[in-house]
Amino acid sequence: MRPLEILCRIVLLAALASLGGCSLLPGGDVVDAALVTHTAGSSQHTAAVKVPVEPAAVYAAMIRIITAEDGGVEIISRNDKALMVEIERDGARLTGQVTKLDARQSLLYIWADAGLSDQTGRSLAISSIGGICDELGVSYEEVTY
Repeated sequence: MRPLEILCRIVLLAALASLGGCSLLPGGDVVDAALVTHTAGSSQHTAAVKVPVEPAAVYAAMIRIITAEDGGVEIISRNDKALMVEIERDGARLTGQVTKLDARQSLLYIWADAGLSDQTGRSLAISSIGGICDELGVSYEEVTY
């Protein structure tokens, strides 16, 4: 199993646990919002969130945000069937993918290059998730590991 696959599985499990009404940390509060989980690798950051919105609508929101950018964003690849898009913005690559949990719930992943500084990739991944949640009208809270 590749490191990225392991990382994705860890993020998926954390997202599912946190969004099922469970607290991620002992003594932590249970919230009534989607929790954005974040993990960092040596060259990539991953942010994930489970949203109570059908996958096609989440993907459409992601594409709307990308196409509304005023220059500086290049679509590297787009696979509408897999609900996946890869873009480049200011020299950094971001990949977004929506996974169907059921007809009304989706998992949204954003992978971002670490960028010029470690914080750059983190902020890109989390702000991308936040923008899509805002577009969908879904409240969210960030949890970092």
